[in-house]
Amino acid sequence: MRHFYDFGSAAARVGDDLVRPEAWDAVRELPGPFELPASRAEWEAKAETPELRARARDIAAAATRLGARSLCSYGVGNAGLELCVAGAAPHLRLVCTDFTPRTVGRLRSLFPEAEVVEHDLRTDPPRDVDLHLMHRIDAELAGAGWKAVFPRYREPILLVPALLLTWVDAAKEVARRVRKPRSARAGYFRNEEALRDLWAETHEDEPLRIGELDAFLLTRR
Repeated sequence: MRHFYDFGSAAARVGDDLVRPEAWDAVRELPGPFELPASRAEWEAKAETPELRARARDIAAAATRLGARSLCSYGVGNAGLELCVAGAAPHLRLVCTDFTPRTVGRLRSLFPEAEVVEHDLRTDPPRDVDLHLMHRIDAELAGAGWKAVFPRYREPILLVPALLLTWVDAAKEVARRVRKPRSARAGYFRNEEALRDLWAETHEDEPLRIGELDAFLLTRR
């Protein structure tokens, strides 16, 4: 199901489609939940939430169980979660990627503990790590896009969906679109069956919890 997001007075700056590098770069510079602050102190304060800390602890535990010594997180955005992962698992070599050039440049100066690189899931090969983290980026690609991406990954993938769509969620999406017709297109939400179909041909999955969120550990068939 198509997902839409209302950026209010900033809608013209973001545009009508969020899933573009220039749109996400603009969003990272706007006050709000997606913002990447200008200073390290502000960034650390924004990341200091019980939810992010709990998710980071569970990610660290999953990496330890797999014996992973390196982890790449894709589509990190403002990288608040990844900052918490660095604190929870300082032994991990951490790579952070996004396809947003301005955000990546700013994040490099804020986050010297990690290797921060510009990377596009749609075209670039997987990074050379023991564990791949895809945290709430499943909405970014259509089904055909993901079915082209997943076969390229040999090492385990820890996938944390943005949302497992229910009928209630679907009704909310329709109502939001009616109330806010100028909302930006923001990718796709899927139910569990549709989500599993994206990797069914190449990977097996183990359901687990990452903090308060449902997640799946994908291993190559």
